[in-house]
Amino acid sequence: MVPTAVERCMSVMQSGTQMVKLKNGSKGLVRLFYLDEHRSCIRWRPSRKSEKAKITIDSLYKVTEGRQSDIFHRHAEGNFDSSCCFTIYHGNHMESLDLVTSNSEEARTWVTGLRYLMAGISDEDSLAKRQRTHDQYPFQMIGWIINLRLLELLQSQQLRDVQSQACLN
Repeated sequence: MVPTAVERCMSVMQSGTQMVKLKNGSKGLVRLFYLDEHRSCIRWRPSRKSEKAKITIDSLYKVTEGRQSDIFHRHAEGNFDSSCCFTIYHGNHMESLDLVTSNSEEARTWVTGLRYLMAGISDEDSLAKRQRTHDQYPFQMIGWIINLRLLELLQSQQLRDVQSQACLN
């Protein structure tokens, strides 16, 4: 049986990959990143935080390819090959984990594998649909805010109308 591309990604991720972890205002740290045996967390070592050195898959928001994050822009002197860079956004505060692999194939493997795990499915069309939904979320929020503001304005106008009617009577 020939392993599928996704199975190969999972295998590579579980075996672990040495990557540079970029941090705010410091040099990059070389760490071994791996997917745990349950495929529920990304972990890295060495770390002084040991048990806290993990990100759960269900906390992932999105994965972007290239040098798009603020941290990559601050590390301009690093001259990292964009095809070896990716960022994992996670948590309630959209924290970023900015990583650099030694080659573009490793980066692509991790990006593909993480997107697969985020989707919880192997169907690429559904994965693309989920990404579009993530991309549309800010626009949905703007729509909700506008609708809420319009409702507030309408209610305040109605209140003024009632008050002016009361003054006339």
